[in-house]
Amino acid sequence: MWGSAFLTPRITGRDRDPVQRSTEPPALTRARGTRLATAIQAHNAHGPPSGPLADALTGYDATNVKEALYRDQHKKCAWCERRRDFSSSPIEHYRPRNGAWRNEPGEPSRASPDHYWWLTWTWENLLFACARCNDTGHKANYFPLVAGTTELPTPPRPFPAPVLAELFDVSAEQPLLIDPVLDSFLDHVRWVPAGTHLARRLWTWSPTHRTKQGRVTIKILKLAELSDEVTQHLVDHVLRGVTDVEQHMRGGRVLQAADRWQSVLALLEPDRNFTAATWCALTHWMDDARLAGWKLAPVPRPS
Repeated sequence: MWGSAFLTPRITGRDRDPVQRSTEPPALTRARGTRLATAIQAHNAHGPPSGPLADALTGYDATNVKEALYRDQHKKCAWCERRRDFSSSPIEHYRPRNGAWRNEPGEPSRASPDHYWWLTWTWENLLFACARCNDTGHKANYFPLVAGTTELPTPPRPFPAPVLAELFDVSAEQPLLIDPVLDSFLDHVRWVPAGTHLARRLWTWSPTHRTKQGRVTIKILKLAELSDEVTQHLVDHVLRGVTDVEQHMRGGRVLQAADRWQSVLALLEPDRNFTAATWCALTHWMDDARLAGWKLAPVPRPS
């Protein structure tokens, strides 16, 4: 009864998709056709939240699902931009499957326990993440919304067939957590240096927000914990390249400078670590005027 009704539900109300997802893996479609039916039965019999419903929310990591996400995301965690090992990293749900925590970390708890279990097998809601970002001390079930926003409705009991389109229309919700697929990280968060009176190799880099969504995302994911790792990456890879380019230019080795600059820009390719932080450092150290004067390519903004 339920399998055909829920064969290919799609999240709607998303007006852009900068990250090109591959086609939904058939294994996820098949899993949804059977697992969602089991979850619906648990919902109808016990309601959310309930142990039987929580136990039914499995199978989204069916064969080839994580492989597709891993490939689509260039083998990087959706949240922290670090290249991660495949086997030890989980599939993450952007909208949590076991109830949503509407508060920010450190605020009084405001849970919405009925959300968003029916999106457990929805392709657009799945991400590849690292164990750190996905754990209970970081992303967990946090999903705060802008004050006054309209929550996605929860299904009535009994669950309707065929599916109600409004259960998958997210256009009314305004999440305070950045969506790694839809949102440009750099629109919301920038990495900025401290200690700039010191030699550049001694600068330390930390995340700072440009929007409320950026502030909440930094807070939930505790991105400041990555400052040492980001700083080391920028010193070892980015600053080293920038210094080489500067030395070549001062020595009149224009062709060598151009070649080295291209290798530095390669650090912004989608499969590299910390591309957002790399862009922030490069635009700080090599501004447009300087690059134009040296006839070097401008710094492209990573997607």
